[in-house]
Amino acid sequence: MKPLLLECGRDDVETRLLGTATTSRNHLASSIHLRWNGDPLYVSSMLGLNHTQQVESAQSSEWKKEIWKLHGLTVAASQATVLRLYVVPVFQTQALLLYRSKTSPVWLSGGGGKPTFQRVSTEDQSREVRKVKAMAIRAFYSLGLDYGVAKIGIQPGNQIVVVDVAPGPRINREMGVQLAEAVQLYIKRLPRLWASLDQVMLGADPEFIMQKSNGTLVMASDYFPRYGSVGCDAIWHGQNRSIKPLVELRPKPNKDPRQLVLRMYKDMMTASRRVNNKQVEWLAGALPHPKYPLGGHIHFSGILLTFQLLRALDLYLALPLMLAEDGNGVQRRPRYGFLGDYRLQFHGGFEYRTLPSWLISPTLTKGSLAAAKLIAARYPHLPLDDWYDRKLQQAYYRGEKKKVRERVKVLWESLRSLKEYAWYEKDLDRFYQMIVSGITWNEKEDIRKRWKLPPYQK
Repeated sequence: MKPLLLECGRDDVETRLLGTATTSRNHLASSIHLRWNGDPLYVSSMLGLNHTQQVESAQSSEWKKEIWKLHGLTVAASQATVLRLYVVPVFQTQALLLYRSKTSPVWLSGGGGKPTFQRVSTEDQSREVRKVKAMAIRAFYSLGLDYGVAKIGIQPGNQIVVVDVAPGPRINREMGVQLAEAVQLYIKRLPRLWASLDQVMLGADPEFIMQKSNGTLVMASDYFPRYGSVGCDAIWHGQNRSIKPLVELRPKPNKDPRQLVLRMYKDMMTASRRVNNKQVEWLAGALPHPKYPLGGHIHFSGILLTFQLLRALDLYLALPLMLAEDGNGVQRRPRYGFLGDYRLQFHGGFEYRTLPSWLISPTLTKGSLAAAKLIAARYPHLPLDDWYDRKLQQAYYRGEKKKVRERVKVLWESLRSLKEYAWYEKDLDRFYQMIVSGITWNEKEDIRKRWKLPPYQK
């Protein structure tokens, strides 16, 4: 299976895509390789779209189902019926078009004739359409693919399921045009995927939870407003939506990760004076309370979002951080903490949502943000081959640290080889030493102790 070879920098790329990316039978080329002699040179993963090995693996329905279930996606049974069926052409983080079946129900086994479809606006803000687009994108990402056509079904009870994904399906002219334009845009953006450190703006909204020593939850809404630099997360407790258990820090974004940490510290200092009580413990990590998984979301702007960037964050940040997590944290995945979890933001950037709350200690906080900054700026130079290793993904989701630790050591050497590593060497080295030491964080320990906040401030 040879990939379609495209020369970057030529004026006729889009014409060639429309002429050669589909065959006479309107089948989309299942893999594309970009020949680019730009400066700086990128690793091969940046110049391949739908790597041939992943395309070959995707020919197996059983393989796809196994991967989707590993990543926490709900998969339709082969003999199932769905109320509605969506066909979604995807290029990386974009759902390019939406088609929805007119007939209901749709028999996936082929009975009852082929359904007919109608166009649905990709700007439709209904919950179903938003969930369908997100599911289609996740289905491609989890398989290590970059583009193609997904089929997403709606089962009784409005359950959204993955029906199938095809990297080289039959397509209509409209799909061909949209996919060709997406590839052309990716090619145009290649020189801009490499960023200077001062170009990347960082933000964050890490969470923590408060409880008494006997395990009784203390509501964040009793102390903090809904919004502000220290506020309540949107999740509510019980039936009353005004009662909210999670505290969220929202420091003003900054290009310097050290300054971002300093702003978080000041916000925590203000919050700690308000809750200056040793009987109320502050807990962070992945799952210090069984009902409330915590996140350490990191926001990015000033850079372009690609699947390769998400895979680099998975490999060089989520995987290392998993080595230090409390053993209980594995229960957070895959509903939360799944690989490649992101959300677009109103400011034009995005947040990476895979990580647990790294507020556990200053070492983890400084290291996580410094690594995020370095990865975001230099990921086109970082090898991503390990991301496609199914056994490594399984080890991540199962919390099998022994299978991950040696691989992380090799990955970290790639990160260390970047000349910009020296900018944050102190914070990154301390972070690395902690994650490979075999020592794990204690999610039952008050984080104010390590941060030296009141009432533990010396």
